[in-house]
Amino acid sequence: MRRPLLVLAFALAGCATPVATPAPETSSITQTASPIPAQLPSAEGTSFDPAQAPAGTYALDPRHASVIWRVRHMGLSIYVGRFDGCLASQGFNCAQPGVSSTLTFDPQHPEQSSVNATIQVASVSTGLVGANGARDFDHDIANVLSDNGAAPTITFTSTSVTRTGPTTGLVAGNLSLHGQTHPATLEVTFQGGKSVLIRGGKHVLAFSGRTIINRNQWGAGSALFNQFASDETEIIINGEFVQQ
Repeated sequence: MRRPLLVLAFALAGCATPVATPAPETSSITQTASPIPAQLPSAEGTSFDPAQAPAGTYALDPRHASVIWRVRHMGLSIYVGRFDGCLASQGFNCAQPGVSSTLTFDPQHPEQSSVNATIQVASVSTGLVGANGARDFDHDIANVLSDNGAAPTITFTSTSVTRTGPTTGLVAGNLSLHGQTHPATLEVTFQGGKSVLIRGGKHVLAFSGRTIINRNQWGAGSALFNQFASDETEIIINGEFVQQ
């Protein structure tokens, strides 16, 4: 499998005594990773043909977006966390997005499409909450990813799109994390599109993406954290983009 360099560093299981464990090879994650699901059964009006979608600019709906990360903990289990898409909602709208993205979509010439995305590092969530309700573990991870707040966002800007099938492609671009920028590539699948009444009849497109990256390519790690978490991190992205 390709080793595109894409994003995220995670230190895990702080309750354990640090034990130095060699980082697993890529295959140690991919052998256990759930693949991107096949296109789900169609709801009424959904088209799985991207050529049927209107061209134009689309914006990510943070309330229907997820960025999940998976690392191997101490050479043992796969540990899962995420970046929250929306940190605060107001009705059907997101008042405080944790993840934002803009897509320029050309259904007739997908290779001319482009996308950019921004993740607020502070939106990292492991689900591990302290006795007093504090999310100290999440804050520790955010500090590593953001270089102690010096780089509070993770960004991705596409540079090329290569079509690999009727509904699949590779999106290459530049990923900025921990104050460094390096190339990264996503395997992307079109998951369907339709006009949505509650969105004022606007067209909505769904995409999923997946990659495996080495977080230390961006310097996002520490001697202590590296004893707990594998360098390699699997990233699984799902999102709905609303026509603008």
